[in-house]
Amino acid sequence: MSDSFEGEIRFSEWLRERSEPAWEEATRHRFVEELGDDAIDDEVFRRYLVQDYAFLELGARTTALAVSQAPSMEEMARLSQQLSVLTGGENDYFQRAFEELSVPEDEWHDPDLHETTATFLDFMLRSAHEGSYEETLTTTLAAEWVYLDWATYLENREPERWYLDEWIAIHATSEFEEYVEWLRSQLDTYGPELSPRRRARIADLFCRTVDLEVAFFEMAYDSIGSRP
Repeated sequence: MSDSFEGEIRFSEWLRERSEPAWEEATRHRFVEELGDDAIDDEVFRRYLVQDYAFLELGARTTALAVSQAPSMEEMARLSQQLSVLTGGENDYFQRAFEELSVPEDEWHDPDLHETTATFLDFMLRSAHEGSYEETLTTTLAAEWVYLDWATYLENREPERWYLDEWIAIHATSEFEEYVEWLRSQLDTYGPELSPRRRARIADLFCRTVDLEVAFFEMAYDSIGSRP
């Protein structure tokens, strides 16, 4: 895969291809396969959800930042729509799943962050605050697209445990697919107009996000670490 964007394919596809083999490792991870097969240990999924809940607030904050960075009112409106999804329906899922898995409030409300989680959160926040609209969209797209890919791969599987089945379903909806496609189209529009140096920076951010998604799935099988 060329290190420079030549315009033969979509800019977003160029980013995804540059992230291999980590893309395949993330979207077909052991965690993904066990989730779809209803074979994942409850303790593994519980640990994953507690750590992942920290990203719900992060996602809301970075989306809000993207709203302020957006070039037009139309783009601001689309991002604001997604912000309501993060603070509404997805948050409701977490609350019900925590209750089902007997996770006490103090554990998910103020969790001991695994080192991987802390690194991922710091990376996402720094990328958004130190960059501009394109940088914020890049890390958001990488994270969301990974989830769309594995969820689409699993969409015909139906785990018996409702919190597994629903976690797949949340990320395999037409609405989520449309949002990821919209993010792609935004980077397809603005990415090629960036300087070669900015494009290289965008590509590095995309690849780093995918690498961290792999590490985050691996983390679910580790013991919880201490706050750094």
